[in-house]
Amino acid sequence: MRAYLREKAEAVVLGGYLSEKQAHSSIQELARHELGSDDAVEQLLAYARSLLERQKADELCWTGPTVNDAITRAFEELNGKGIVAMEDAGGSLSDGWAEVTRAARDSAPPARGAPFFHGQDVERGVFGAGLMLAFGAFDEYFQLDDAASPAIAREVREALARHGVRTEWNGNIQQRIHIPPFPWRKRHSTQPGRKGRSRGRQKEEPLPERFSCKEVLEEVTREERVTHEDAIAALEAHIRDAALKHYGDWRKLEARYDPEKDRVEVFQDISARPRRGSCAGWCTTPGGLMRGRTPRVAPAGIEPAAHPRAAEASESAGGRPRRPRRAPGSRTMPSASRSFRNRAPR
Repeated sequence: MRAYLREKAEAVVLGGYLSEKQAHSSIQELARHELGSDDAVEQLLAYARSLLERQKADELCWTGPTVNDAITRAFEELNGKGIVAMEDAGGSLSDGWAEVTRAARDSAPPARGAPFFHGQDVERGVFGAGLMLAFGAFDEYFQLDDAASPAIAREVREALARHGVRTEWNGNIQQRIHIPPFPWRKRHSTQPGRKGRSRGRQKEEPLPERFSCKEVLEEVTREERVTHEDAIAALEAHIRDAALKHYGDWRKLEARYDPEKDRVEVFQDISARPRRGSCAGWCTTPGGLMRGRTPRVAPAGIEPAAHPRAAEASESAGGRPRRPRRAPGSRTMPSASRSFRNRAPR
């Protein structure tokens, strides 16, 4: 078996960004192209399978977060702050820039910059060379902005440092950020202390079993000796904070517990600017629609008390306010019971 094919197989399996099926297909395609012989192909595939089994056994010893886990968490943090951070983005530098630029255009609001490393960087990292991170700032046309790029580099390095990852950079925007060599431990079948994924080609993780909000509230009420209303408020605050961390703290999010559906729904306020010639300047307030400080008649098709906070004005004694209908044009965020079902407040 050719030595470089063994190295390719090791990079694919130990790299950690492909599922077992994807890794098997990739190695098989490479082997058939390079070797041709069925016996030689099967020999390489058998070597890859042995690598995967050894990887699974090794992962059981990774009881604490690895450097790869820390990089993923730092990238998640950056993604929540308007920076597109990608792992294993494409197979080359040009592929990586194409992927992050496309993601920056699709993000809302548009991303202001990006760091990433690509497939060839992963291969070098597996064999002990550390990681090279490309980075850059985007202008309004999603072209690289050299003047703003050093600030992106600083944010990237600060985020990695907060998660315990050391970096090196000489201040030249033509040079990539370097993460010095570290033991490459990218997980296949186990999870670190906190689950999560940053953007990039990573295998899908099974969703955790859904917890019952009602059971959690009863347990908190009993163990912490608080009222049911206080427990609901704590649950809503916890889910809202988790949503802000996941979707970005720049969003205006609300969380409301629905006892009938036994879930907490997360939704956000969206401001719509009317076209010229329509009724401009209207905004929703707890008391209804306002323009400046003068109450006006609501334009046709808009409910004056559509904002969730409007329910506070009509709260009846002894009960929680009912969540009103959303105004036309608003949209519901993904259900918190689905997005954060394994994170109950204690």
